[in-house]
Amino acid sequence: MDSTDDVSQKRAELERCLPGHDGRDVALCRLAAALYNRFKNEQEMDDLNEAITLYRAALELRPAGHPDRALSLHDLAQCIADRSPQEPPASDVDEIILLEHEAVLLLEHGDPVRDACRRRFAAYVQLRAGRVAMKAASDAADLDVKQRIRNAVFDVLYTMPTRLLHTGTGILCNRDAQVSDFMCSERCERLVSLCKTCNRDQQIEHIRTEISKHFQYVMLSHRWGKGEPSLHDIEGQNIYIMSPTGGIGKLQGFCVVARERDYLWAWSDTCCIDKQSSAEVQETIGSMFAWYRQSTLTAVHLSDVPDTCSFENSEWFRRGWTLAELLAPRTVLFFTQNWSLYKNITSSNHKTEVTVLEELERATGIESRFLTDFSPGMGDARLRLQWASLRRTTLPEDIAYSLFGLFNIHLPIHYGESAENALGRLLAEIISNSGGLSVLDWVGESSPFHSCFPAHITSYRRLPAPPPQPIADEWSSAIIQGFSLFEVLRNLCSSLATSLLPRFLSRPIALLIDAHRVLATQQQTPDSCGPSDVDDFRSPTRAPHSEIFTRPSRLLILSCIAYHVIMVQLKRADPSTPSCTYDIQASGLMPLEITLPSKLEDVTRLPGTLHLVRPWYSKLLAPFTPSGGAATGKQLFSALGSPFHALLLTELPHNEHRRIASSTPITAQPIGRASILKSKVRMFHVV
Repeated sequence: MDSTDDVSQKRAELERCLPGHDGRDVALCRLAAALYNRFKNEQEMDDLNEAITLYRAALELRPAGHPDRALSLHDLAQCIADRSPQEPPASDVDEIILLEHEAVLLLEHGDPVRDACRRRFAAYVQLRAGRVAMKAASDAADLDVKQRIRNAVFDVLYTMPTRLLHTGTGILCNRDAQVSDFMCSERCERLVSLCKTCNRDQQIEHIRTEISKHFQYVMLSHRWGKGEPSLHDIEGQNIYIMSPTGGIGKLQGFCVVARERDYLWAWSDTCCIDKQSSAEVQETIGSMFAWYRQSTLTAVHLSDVPDTCSFENSEWFRRGWTLAELLAPRTVLFFTQNWSLYKNITSSNHKTEVTVLEELERATGIESRFLTDFSPGMGDARLRLQWASLRRTTLPEDIAYSLFGLFNIHLPIHYGESAENALGRLLAEIISNSGGLSVLDWVGESSPFHSCFPAHITSYRRLPAPPPQPIADEWSSAIIQGFSLFEVLRNLCSSLATSLLPRFLSRPIALLIDAHRVLATQQQTPDSCGPSDVDDFRSPTRAPHSEIFTRPSRLLILSCIAYHVIMVQLKRADPSTPSCTYDIQASGLMPLEITLPSKLEDVTRLPGTLHLVRPWYSKLLAPFTPSGGAATGKQLFSALGSPFHALLLTELPHNEHRRIASSTPITAQPIGRASILKSKVRMFHVV
């Protein structure tokens, strides 16, 4: 009978044996055998694959104990072996071994079919053993490459967030899962193959490139709302199948946005941090600015901005943490409440869109040059504090913590401390490490942390600028007349160049250690400064051990150009309000007037106990050097003769001082050339 006719006949028999029929297993095997025979004649792979399928179905109807099970096992193994006779895949080899092994166990000794099963079983066991040996040799050759890849993965991940959402699976992955994801990926397999053809330097370049591409991630910036998911809410779950209520819906939308742009990883501050671990919270706050800076994209979700509205009034611009989230990333996209691109602007980076930048400037008060190219550090310190002064945080101390990244500062996080203490620690670090005197330029309530620091960051909102110097050229020419320009500049610069970097000291150690430093400074002070112009602790009786523990614990060593207050007079007090206006006269300054919300403490103090001071640091002289000629000289005299924001200091026991009257701006101006030429630097110990 023709093989095709035989297949047709056996197929008709099977169709008559419906599922559940007692002879269906026989009909399946008969059709499979007919198809296999036709395959042997015509080499049609469809026949072989159908035969394999039929034999598998027959085995299901011939469970263990069935008299014909062994034969079916052997026939199925034969078909699988013929599917790839030259290079059978490992899965086929493993299956053939299992099938023939079971058949051998079922058949009696001496059965010729059993002998055939044993021969194929032995042949495929030997084939697998040879492959294992070859793979072991290949693995040994690959081991060095794979280890370098693994090490490079850890190096890249070291600077990235510890946990990331996998946008493909919706699963939160820790560091181990991230490493495993790459090492088991097709990208890694291709990389291993590529590295086999490269030298060591080329390998390093390819490895870095591929790993960096794989771990590109997107950061979420948003305003927290109700029902935000925590780490423990989503750990081990697929976020895409969770109920899209509250923060889960926002998280799903964020991951979809990232995935649509072919980014595999995403980070959100709601669920990617274990907030029960103080160490992890500390690490996250210390690293967050860098994470946003390294991100491939930061997606800003504006939950209060409909599709057709401007974002300028969004609450996102009033929150403390979002300041760093705006400045740190290089690439930002803004999304409205339903995750549509803001104003349908399809640019890959909204920071490059002129219209968006103009709106951002209006919404934040930040110039576009900072928005597009911000550098963390302590430069422009007061300007950065001013940006933050318009914002607020849920936890008061967070307003300081949110600024650590902007200033590239790493300090301990102490949740539960007062906002004044947190802000004070930040400002102390800035002024001690940079000499940034602009942080002392504020108006408002003084902090219990230190009298030179504000209690609230809102005190850094813009101060009124001092009035301009009207006749700078006349000042300069009058001063210089009759003097050698070089001598005037040399003497003035010499007298102003003795200032040291402002620094904070913590007592009791501070007082003991600083004594030697103050002595050294005293010896270097120009002769024109009297003994009282530089404070010191030369005598042990000035700082007895019994008093060290009772005085304020934070001491600011501050260099200033000082003006002795010689008169303070209450000018008027408005009975209807608590404000009081005072006339103040200080040697070397024009008379000035200040209005305070309450009376000054004991204005009848002896002369010299109050000082109006101009904080000074020798770096301020950098633009003004004697070699600069007449033009530079005029600039220096103009700068020193211009109005400035003064601090009012009152003297305390032990030659220490405290800032008072901080609730109003004090604008002071030197009287004339004599006052400027007598400018000296004095060190104050301010508490």
